[in-house]
Amino acid sequence: MNKVSVIGSFTQALFFSGAVSIPKYLLTHYTEIGLNDREMMVLIQILCEAELNPYPSIATLAGRMTASSDDIEEVVGRLVERKLLTIERYWNPVDQKWGNTYSFVKLIDELAELWAIERSQQLDEERTLKQNQSMTTSVATPINSSMENLVHTFEQELGRLLTRLECENIDRWLSSHFSEELIIEALRRGVGAGIRNFRYLDSILREWEKKGLRTRAEIEAEDANFQARQEKKNTKPKNLVPKNLVPKNAPNKYDDFYL
Repeated sequence: MNKVSVIGSFTQALFFSGAVSIPKYLLTHYTEIGLNDREMMVLIQILCEAELNPYPSIATLAGRMTASSDDIEEVVGRLVERKLLTIERYWNPVDQKWGNTYSFVKLIDELAELWAIERSQQLDEERTLKQNQSMTTSVATPINSSMENLVHTFEQELGRLLTRLECENIDRWLSSHFSEELIIEALRRGVGAGIRNFRYLDSILREWEKKGLRTRAEIEAEDANFQARQEKKNTKPKNLVPKNLVPKNAPNKYDDFYL
């Protein structure tokens, strides 16, 4: 058999001999849960046997490592004492008898707790970073902050995403020094009237601009004055009888003046 055939046969045998799945998180964090290199290797050897032999003997484990059986037994004892490795009973339906198996439940719990702590710290760091970025953006570009808030408000109210032209309309209003408060008030009035057209909202803002109204309080005061004027205009004087209701033959107070 030539060298190429040997290498090909070995490669095939290597990949078909099976693989052991070791979680990467375990390999990169085992020291953080108090495991040393030898303890980790014993766990790997136990995992290697798990499919066919869930409870490998100390001699089997020692035969694959440079440590003696006494050393391996001591390592397994420490793992069991810390409950990172537990021995459980299970029923073997093939052999029709009870047997032992190693369990890694506590080890998984330890890793899960470590992962949760790391994830919590990561989220806190991301939240702090976003807050710092938000504060920087707020100070540096206040118009952008108003723009984002207005786009969000419009999209919520309209129930859809805004088009590019609609966003440009909002940006133009802000550039024309219309406040965020006024733009939202115009939107509120447009929606209340059942009109969600941007041209209609623009006409509302321009009308307020002509009247010199810059705040919502000023607009509400103008509305109240307009309502008062309308009510005064529509109020008629009491006891005033229209001419068309005066009888034609009604006596005139001057009829007997020359008698």
